[in-house]
Amino acid sequence: MLSPWRQWITPALLTLSLLGFASGCHADSQDLSVVTENWPPYNYTGATGEADGLSTEIVRAVLRQAGLNGTIQVYPWARTFFLASHTPNTLIYSIARSKERETHFVWIGELVRRNDWFYRAVGHSSVAPASLAEVKSCCTVCVVNKDIVEDDLQRKGFVAQKNYITTASSGDCMKMVQSGSVQLLVNSPIDLAWELKAHPEIHTSFEPVLALSPSHQEPLYLAASRGTSPDVVRRLRAAFLTLEQSGQLEQIRRAFAERLRSGQSLPPR
Repeated sequence: MLSPWRQWITPALLTLSLLGFASGCHADSQDLSVVTENWPPYNYTGATGEADGLSTEIVRAVLRQAGLNGTIQVYPWARTFFLASHTPNTLIYSIARSKERETHFVWIGELVRRNDWFYRAVGHSSVAPASLAEVKSCCTVCVVNKDIVEDDLQRKGFVAQKNYITTASSGDCMKMVQSGSVQLLVNSPIDLAWELKAHPEIHTSFEPVLALSPSHQEPLYLAASRGTSPDVVRRLRAAFLTLEQSGQLEQIRRAFAERLRSGQSLPPR
């Protein structure tokens, strides 16, 4: 017969052990929420209904390397941003890192870099600004509404309806430059290549005129909500570093770019 002390402590220890076991299982099998937007070719809803795109491939590789499960959902950007700002254990991509956003998220790693340029229609050589000041004085620029590029323009002193206008999509901007209703649009080479394949009705070719920023590049990140488990953050950062140093992330980027050039990676109809 067990002593009274052992009769009490054995069930107690068993209960604590089971709780610890359950907690450990939950941490190991935790299914993260991963949110993104429709922004080809980085992230979008593919032909099968699941998230696809260059950044999506990288995020899935990072999750596998970290041994974590993540359910990826594609939402409008406003909802994506809200969920990642208010829901613990939520990842968000592809998100530009700015001073305003710095403290709102835990930054995991850089997925890709955008090279944003002002583009004109080929043949319109008279549209040739050599500086941002000349862009403001000579031209109207078209950008996507609420896109990070609009924030960039505003920080550089551009004024809505004076120096630039907004539309619902990059395709709309291309149509406006094609028609001559605006002189310039802002995009990156890989985005523009994708958009031209997605819009066969656009017959105009475009050429870069001026870089949007001196560095020519804007990093896009995988980030986590502020309430995300520190262990999850540690594992994601370690996985990111491993894949980057091994060259696997660069292999994904180059393979996707090649598929895009060959026409294999196209938006779903």
